[in-house]
Amino acid sequence: MINELKNIFGPKCSAINVNGETNEFINVPTKQMKFCEAVNHSFNIPVRLVIGNLGCPGARRCIGFDNNERQLARTISEKNKIPVAYVINVLKTIPILKNIRHINLGMTKYMEKETRPDLYIIYVKPDRITSIIHTLAEHKITPSIPPFSLLSVCGNVFANCYINQTVSLSFGCPDSRKYGGIEENEVVLGLPYESAKRIIDL
Repeated sequence: MINELKNIFGPKCSAINVNGETNEFINVPTKQMKFCEAVNHSFNIPVRLVIGNLGCPGARRCIGFDNNERQLARTISEKNKIPVAYVINVLKTIPILKNIRHINLGMTKYMEKETRPDLYIIYVKPDRITSIIHTLAEHKITPSIPPFSLLSVCGNVFANCYINQTVSLSFGCPDSRKYGGIEENEVVLGLPYESAKRIIDL
């Protein structure tokens, strides 16, 4: 399905699976990466994130590898000059995954044949969002559009989309725009597998 989605949305589309295995080659970086950075790399090559190579505290919290929310809130507050209390309240709205061994990003069409993706993360131009929202409305699907500029790709899109099985849209956060390759004219869209299938079948 990844090739069909790329035909619709363009090349910045990553098929993502949680805890699945594949016989195809997949890169397991030895250096620490941010989740959004891995998504950006996965548009071109498959990447596997594990507890040892996921370096971003926010992403580690969302994926369930670490969970020191007060320390994370202080770090985000100092870095972005946002009150700690506000950050803590935002974090309460962003889900946390459990029992994660690894995350496969950038699955190819061959990988899809042996392991079904759980969701897709797509960088898309805003003018495409209107038609997408209309298409979803035909199926009575309302996308989640959190108003927060924190943990956008790892939390508001990936974790939200995976746990709640909801179409998720984010305008990005400072780190994802710096490290994740989101361009000025792009937003981030998360599609659960079934929602992506409906879009393709239309």
